[in-house]
Amino acid sequence: MQCTKILTDKNNEELAVHGNYEFPCAVYFSDVSKYTAGEIAWHWHKEIEIITVYEGTLYVEIENRKFTLKKGDSLFINSEEMHFMKMDTREECVIISFVFDKVLICGEKGSKIDQKYIIPLINCKELSALELTKEDSQKLTQGYFSYAGDVLGYEIVIRNTLSEILLNIVRENHELLEKSSGSNNTDRERMKYMLTFIHKNYSEDINLGDIAKEAFIGEREALRCFARTIGTAPIEYLQKYRIYTAAELLRNSELPITEICLQTGFNSPSYFSKVFCRMLGTTPREYRKNRLNLDIKNKIFLLEDK
Repeated sequence: MQCTKILTDKNNEELAVHGNYEFPCAVYFSDVSKYTAGEIAWHWHKEIEIITVYEGTLYVEIENRKFTLKKGDSLFINSEEMHFMKMDTREECVIISFVFDKVLICGEKGSKIDQKYIIPLINCKELSALELTKEDSQKLTQGYFSYAGDVLGYEIVIRNTLSEILLNIVRENHELLEKSSGSNNTDRERMKYMLTFIHKNYSEDINLGDIAKEAFIGEREALRCFARTIGTAPIEYLQKYRIYTAAELLRNSELPITEICLQTGFNSPSYFSKVFCRMLGTTPREYRKNRLNLDIKNKIFLLEDK
């Protein structure tokens, strides 16, 4: 399954449903270049996520932590952790992702496995993310191909692999899990308020004070909160969100560029073009033209392939 955009609700929680009641796990094989600028935007979800880099290099940020993953590397991302991913644009980047509800592992919520192992792991904010072993990566890749090939019993293979990985994490961090009382979630809650405000009001004339007010804090604390969690300033994040939304409109609509400029919160077409070029390395007009040409080439290729 390939995604090209992360859709989130007003709290920045991803809207996509990962798996279903019968098998609460979604498996993705994603070409990261298909996302705008090769980036998977900041988002979070209740499910645990484990990713493996199949090709290329992937940069992952999880609040104030950064990881560089090469081909064959894997990463555990805990439940409700805000995260961002970006490819190295000098090469292709393909990732395998398993996004799963804890009931896949523990069975019923409140079961002994849930209470003894899974809940402490999910609540341990010191374990927001963890790099896995090469052996784990191999098993995850095998699990993906059993799923892709619809091999008999692939659900059991995937569940066993994910269970074994979580068991190893619990065993290796047993003392930490016993001591952890759960880190202060203040920054996370503030960020949800502020990002929600930006996503709802990016087309309006908003400033740092407006963003900070949404989390009931001052401007300086808002700057510190953004720096601690996602490593960028609020206004820089706002500009980036506007530009990436504009890029989406350039790809998927026939709206005039001036109209897109105004819809994404810019009052000046020349300034819009300047910021767009700074962030994406090309003008809005060239971006639309290049994406159109790429789509035409892909269609021709598919016709010839038939």
